[in-house]
Amino acid sequence: MSLRFDQTGWESLQPGAYRNADGDTVALYGFDLPPDLPASLEQLDHLRRTTAAKTAESGGGLIELDVITLDGLPAVQQIVKLPLPDRPTGVAYIASFTVPRADRSLVLKIQCLEQGVTGMRDSTALNHYLTEYGQGHDLQDMMRWWAQHAYAPEIQGGLPRNLSEDPGWDPHFPQHPLSRARRILTGLAPSIELHPVFKAAPPFSG
Repeated sequence: MSLRFDQTGWESLQPGAYRNADGDTVALYGFDLPPDLPASLEQLDHLRRTTAAKTAESGGGLIELDVITLDGLPAVQQIVKLPLPDRPTGVAYIASFTVPRADRSLVLKIQCLEQGVTGMRDSTALNHYLTEYGQGHDLQDMMRWWAQHAYAPEIQGGLPRNLSEDPGWDPHFPQHPLSRARRILTGLAPSIELHPVFKAAPPFSG
């Protein structure tokens, strides 16, 4: 495999796919063609805004996107949320690492689903927000500030990021799927090892 990581706590489902005790899954994908990233990794603002727009067009929302280093190579780390197609409520949080090279890429995708009763994190954070900042402000304005697309607030449609999805709420809701997604990203990143042949491929320039 072109990418390895510490599999402690992960059960193998099939080659390149794993599941943990929370039911979250990790899957590794390799592509032998140029990455479809909309900008070079040096153009972070453009990469964020274009990804936010594409995610909203598909009915979802970008939570966060950063450029990091994995085993010495630049990579994109991001989290998006998407509606669950077979359920009236709830979303899936899809976290991923994308390691692009000029003619190939690796994607490690983590999927964390909302289960059971949903919305507790949102309602708690919303009540706190309205209590803290709502006095003297128009409710419609407050709700516009509450939920807007990350990096591109002018975008409409999809699932805008709301203030309950700020990392500061993760410690209060450690089993929320977004908290789990961030925790998995943080845990996996330091253990990732890339194959020398992949690392030797020409760099991605956008």
